[in-house]
Amino acid sequence: MIMKHIRKNTPFYILGLLLLFSSCNKWLDVKPRTQMTEEEQFSTRQGYTDALFGIYQNSAGLGGYGKHLTFSLLDVLAQRYENKSVNTIIYYQIARYNYTDPDVRKVIDSVFNNSYQSIAQANYLLKNIDKSNGILDAASYKIIKGEALGMRGFLHFDLARLFAPNYAEGANAASPAIAYLKAFTVFPQARLSLGGVLDSCEADLKAAEVLLEDDKNIDRIAANQGSTNPDLFLQFRQNHLNYWAVKATLARLYLYKGDKVNALKYAKEVIASGKFTFINPSLINTDATSDGSDLTFTNEHVFSIYVSGLKKQADVYFKNIGPTGEGADLFSTKAKLDAMYQSTVGGYGTEIRRPQATRDLWNVVSPTVVYAKKYWSDKSTNVKQRVIPVIRLSEMYYIAAEAAPTIAEGLPFLNVVRTNRLLPELTSVSSQAAFDLELQFEYRKEFYAEGQLWFYYKRKNTLTIPDGVANPMTTAKYIFPLPDAEIEFGTSGGN
Repeated sequence: MIMKHIRKNTPFYILGLLLLFSSCNKWLDVKPRTQMTEEEQFSTRQGYTDALFGIYQNSAGLGGYGKHLTFSLLDVLAQRYENKSVNTIIYYQIARYNYTDPDVRKVIDSVFNNSYQSIAQANYLLKNIDKSNGILDAASYKIIKGEALGMRGFLHFDLARLFAPNYAEGANAASPAIAYLKAFTVFPQARLSLGGVLDSCEADLKAAEVLLEDDKNIDRIAANQGSTNPDLFLQFRQNHLNYWAVKATLARLYLYKGDKVNALKYAKEVIASGKFTFINPSLINTDATSDGSDLTFTNEHVFSIYVSGLKKQADVYFKNIGPTGEGADLFSTKAKLDAMYQSTVGGYGTEIRRPQATRDLWNVVSPTVVYAKKYWSDKSTNVKQRVIPVIRLSEMYYIAAEAAPTIAEGLPFLNVVRTNRLLPELTSVSSQAAFDLELQFEYRKEFYAEGQLWFYYKRKNTLTIPDGVANPMTTAKYIFPLPDAEIEFGTSGGN
């Protein structure tokens, strides 16, 4: 149960963890230096910033955005990869939505635990932030509190999208969802309705938006892998839930709720900010041994997570040394990728995301074994190789396209992404169904190994998932089960 998970981790949070920054290139690659009392932890500005970075560090764990909430569990559910036919491999069970399988349950429980541990860390910080008078300057106070509130809303939103039914424009608003933790406590918390959870997410994100509005700059990972800001706390703002990432999350939230007016408003604000730009196709560097490689297109990241151990994960899941895919690998086939990228469609041969593009983002071992290079991390000094995108600029264009009042008004947003990926513009679309199909293709192409496709399928209640082995989809297949302890101890009962 939530109470149990928080209590288990209470020594970490109550005593605090003084985090030590090793260098600008490893700003989140922090190690514990010593344990401190809560009062000592929050006696300096550094103590507050360390606690904030602890939220991101935990979220970058294997149960979070460092694996299962991006390239692993969620993309296996979305039928991205092969190795689904061998019943001794966990992918077999995951791809068939067998949530009762003991190994699958462990994975799902790890997602639940990781998210609530990060939320507990956010609440631990928020519990102390208003005691910081004289310790934090006004600007630091707003940023730290704003990011903590924003992450609390962000994490609860993803939990709701995973462990509750689809909102379905309010049809499931009254359905029991998850507990929304607003305090650092060891006492059990009852589940809220899905509508109540989303309202709480919105409130936290809106509060974060106000607090962060004075800090609209994005300090990018510069070409020299360093940063232009002398204050380490203000460096690499794309790897924080920054002001624009909060707005982008609100755009997601409103689209999920069916509030297209606000979804369009927030997506357009992120787009109009000018802080994020599409990669120039002619400048793409796919040499993972180079400091110049940028395989995830970092200028397009509205929010990304720094994963210090990403090389280890990439080497295990996205590389092999033989002609066949290995048991734990995450790979696809040439035929399936060609179909996804519509390689046989006239004018689509210039698509920069497809295998065998001019600057190829894939390793084609054989026709039946193709690996994404997206997370290859073979240059230790290249910071860009250790970040996983969580919100992209392109998603804001997709949200705007879907939320626009008419297809004619939405099509230009979709075409912006297409032209930046060297695809021809769509001059017209015959029907809403045809437009939705084009959007689905874009989600499939754009977010490979990033987890967003699963959320798209669930929101749209997709009944037939391309390349799926367990179609048709059902409501039950789209909802993760709560950990057994949550049910046993009653935190899952009632509103």
